[in-house]
Amino acid sequence: MSSIWKILITVLCIMSVNVANAQNSDFFSPEKEQVFFGGLTVGANFSTVDGDSYGGYKKVGFVGGGVVYARVLPKLLTSVELLYTQKGSRGVVQKTSLYTGDFFERYWLDVNYVEVPVLIHYVFTPRLHVGVGASYSQLLNYREEVYTDQPLIIDADVTGFKKDDINFVIQGGWQIGTGWFLMARYQRSTNSIREPANIPLWQNSIAQFNDLFSLRLTYLIK
Repeated sequence: MSSIWKILITVLCIMSVNVANAQNSDFFSPEKEQVFFGGLTVGANFSTVDGDSYGGYKKVGFVGGGVVYARVLPKLLTSVELLYTQKGSRGVVQKTSLYTGDFFERYWLDVNYVEVPVLIHYVFTPRLHVGVGASYSQLLNYREEVYTDQPLIIDADVTGFKKDDINFVIQGGWQIGTGWFLMARYQRSTNSIREPANIPLWQNSIAQFNDLFSLRLTYLIK
């Protein structure tokens, strides 16, 4: 079992105990005077790279870090996060080659970032809030490989990624226990993550974008 799933299972076990003892379901109630809420968030990204010719949200990666909410108005919140996030792509395509006959071309891309999302949230009910915003990501490292009918070497100096990535973000949060929230997020790059000249020729694209859905558990301290 991968370390990602071990972490998620551990968090779920802790959360189940907390939910069983939950007594307060109005964490973001407009009547509360508390302004700041801080905590931790952990979960999984289901990502793809739009423009890599493969498609499908097949890359599963870890996302986790800290989050701070601030109340602006009784039903309006802002949040800032500092995350480590794994994005990328996975591709499997059946092809026919003169050299090997039918075969499966396989593609792996891991792109890892430090990310700072900033969102504005509207509190529909004390247990449900929806937010929109943007995030700035700084590239940490990446790994790209392809298995095809002929040896293909990917030169990182030629096919490198941009150091910065800015995303549009939309998120929904549902309180499931005292301080515990289930978060669902969609985000997408606003600009290509590679220069056109850096995109491998076999991908036949002039722009590529990180595109992902994320499911996370967030615990906020009262």
